[in-house]
Amino acid sequence: MSLVTLSAIAGFVGALSLAVFASWLAFSFGRWLGAREAQRDDREHEGPVGSVVAATLGLLAFTLAMAFNMAHTKHSGRKALVREDVKAIQMAYDRAMLLPPEAAETAHEKLIEYARIRAFDTFSQPDVPIATIIARSTDIQHELWQQAVAHREHTHVRFYMDALSRLKNVHAERVTMGMHDHVPFFVWVSLAIVTALGMVTMGYQASLLGSRRARAMIPLIVAFSVVFCVALDLDRPQRGVLRVDQSPMMRLADTLQNQ
Repeated sequence: MSLVTLSAIAGFVGALSLAVFASWLAFSFGRWLGAREAQRDDREHEGPVGSVVAATLGLLAFTLAMAFNMAHTKHSGRKALVREDVKAIQMAYDRAMLLPPEAAETAHEKLIEYARIRAFDTFSQPDVPIATIIARSTDIQHELWQQAVAHREHTHVRFYMDALSRLKNVHAERVTMGMHDHVPFFVWVSLAIVTALGMVTMGYQASLLGSRRARAMIPLIVAFSVVFCVALDLDRPQRGVLRVDQSPMMRLADTLQNQ
């Protein structure tokens, strides 16, 4: 197991520990408020409190499911775009043979380089320069397009140009999804607030009912924290434990290199 993998796991465990600790603090604060209320002669009745707890936990479950679904959808979209990128590169490579022989050889060399620089694994290459890869990919796209324009008098070159257009579109989508499209920060803030309120109300109800079994809440707190941290990890495609699989691009780079 590499140092990068261990570092990612340590980061996940650290985030999980922080989430559990913060949830436990909120629960303990609720217990303190409930203990004070229980000492009053006109203390609050348990029935309305139970309804509030049920409603708060329902909202917490809904908010957590919404955040997890958003993160999972974006993660799945990034994985799908890797496969689309592979297909776009393979299509451009095949259609480059519509160019004159010398131009086709040059295009193949550039497409092999294009696939190779995009075939990286952040676990084994933690310092990979993403910005440099994006810039070089854009340069190769421009060079291939200029070459295709220079041979546009050939009848079938338009099919190759269509493949290059698809290559550029998939690249733009990957940059947008991977670098800029994340779960909105406000969603995470809202989830943290609702979680804190849920823990506070549960602690309040527990003290109001005279329950001393606070340790029974630990599995619930840990469960909520695990789901929260998994959703957060899914939204970090190249930094967390659950990273986008780049193996299809690696296999394509090896295949094109060996042709």
